Amino acid sequence: MFDQTREKILQALFDSAKKTEDKIYIVGGFPRDLTLGKYDFHDIDVIVFGDYKNFAKLVSFHLNKPMIEIEKYKIVRIFYNGISIDICAPKDKDLISDLKKRDFTINSLIIPVENILDPLNSIMDPLGSGREDIKLLSLRTYVHPALVIKEDPNRIVRAARFIADGFIAEEKLVRECKNRVKSLTAVPRERIGEELRKMFLAKRPSAGLFFLREIGFFEATYPKITPALYKPQKSPYHFEGVFEHCARVVDITPPDIVLRLSAFFHDIGKAFAEREIPDGRTVYWGHEFISADICQDFLSTFKFPESEREKVKFIVKNHMIYYSPSWSDNAVRRLIKKLGQHTDDVLEFVYYDIKALKDPSKALEGLNELKRRIKEEIIKLGKSEIKSPLNGHEIQKIFNIKEGKIIGEIKSRIENAIVEGKIKPTKEEAIKFVQKLLNNMKEKQN
Repeated sequence: MFDQTREKILQALFDSAKKTEDKIYIVGGFPRDLTLGKYDFHDIDVIVFGDYKNFAKLVSFHLNKPMIEIEKYKIVRIFYNGISIDICAPKDKDLISDLKKRDFTINSLIIPVENILDPLNSIMDPLGSGREDIKLLSLRTYVHPALVIKEDPNRIVRAARFIADGFIAEEKLVRECKNRVKSLTAVPRERIGEELRKMFLAKRPSAGLFFLREIGFFEATYPKITPALYKPQKSPYHFEGVFEHCARVVDITPPDIVLRLSAFFHDIGKAFAEREIPDGRTVYWGHEFISADICQDFLSTFKFPESEREKVKFIVKNHMIYYSPSWSDNAVRRLIKKLGQHTDDVLEFVYYDIKALKDPSKALEGLNELKRRIKEEIIKLGKSEIKSPLNGHEIQKIFNIKEGKIIGEIKSRIENAIVEGKIKPTKEEAIKFVQKLLNNMKEKQN
């Protein structure tokens, strides 16, 4: 049922519980997802009616991993092979009162930790509403949603995540999310980012995105994006607005965080780049650069990892590839040089972007031809990237040149020579090329 890592975590919880008489329960996402038939949990929540820090120490010992104490929320967090284990004090003095204070009824199922090695047959529903709401895909709160959101406004974004996974929010919950969306300004940005990440990786992220638009999430937390929310596209290639198109591309991409974030941001800049040219057409020239800047700022604001931010920005910035069969081999090589190590990522994203067009057939044919030609050029080059075979240090040492701008210029000239087919991407040919280049430069100086 579970892989080795997850089995190890469950065993550690079971073994740790045997060394204490405290009442301990697994709550929230783990029993909910088991009920939905999902076994690849990425986090697990534990409540301890007793000394939660002592239990965390026991788990930490069994897994041989350090503890991270979050005093504000009375939580100890342990990471094991990418999976987070949150061990916390209860929200109230008894189990029923604690469960009533949780975010949604679908998260009120529990598993006593002494039964954790047989979790599927040990799920309990103390409030009597969790299982039924999961079955009905109903998203609601046990107490009035205003109280639930007041306790933790980030539950607004969490609601979007569950909506993206197919749950239908109760009208009262939607209304309170809208009324209290401005309270998100008090929530740490990284916590909002964590829920957004889960939403983007859900079954149908567009449902969560439309919910966030409806309740005013973007105006409250990131107003820079507001002009794109209801912007129509005056384009013969699209049949929907900017936001709608971006959301639909998100849905058709596989659940990869970089691809899905790229999908959401790739055309957002059109809201700022639109202009009409003399022949009466509406154009969005340069929108990819605006989109790239917005996505970089948004992802930085909500504390997405830098590696993801940079990759998403690169894809968004370079997704507009105007390929034509008339391209020369040199033009194909220039594209390989430009995209570098991200060539496959950019082309994969372009495929999904094309799929969302009004008529994708012709563009898909062009993309397939471009992929074929790129593959041919890579075979000719013997490398998937066009980079100078000589690094800066080697150029300095071989040609006795001091460090400076000239080193970068020489590397660029080598790469251009490879693109133009003048030399092969080997050190030997690069050395000959640079020697000839330097000789020509000396002759011109004389």
